[in-house]
Amino acid sequence: MSGKPAARQGDMTQYGGSIVQGSAGVRIGAPTGVACSVCPGGVTSGHPVNPLLGAKVLPGETDIALPGPLPFILSRTYSSYRTKTPAPVGSLGPGWKMPADIRLQLRDNT
Repeated sequence: MSGKPAARQGDMTQYGGSIVQGSAGVRIGAPTGVACSVCPGGVTSGHPVNPLLGAKVLPGETDIALPGPLPFILSRTYSSYRTKTPAPVGSLGPGWKMPADIRLQLRDNT
């Protein structure tokens, strides 16, 4: 599906809602026609496969949390969808993302 989410008429959502409008064929992308990377409220427990993306999505985990006036929190998430798209590779490798993964991209504007 070119890396975009898809749903067929009659498929069910995570909360039991059925897709009732549209053709019996496959519709690509979100309602606006733009595919999402990891949809908010997506499946992240049980069998952690997002049915819209066909991607394994692990729930976020906090590895370190140090309290203080400016707390230090080290957390991470994983999505196999980020390994198939031209996404930047984070410090933990393909598919992993941390809030601390920040990069500076320089461009030559001459």
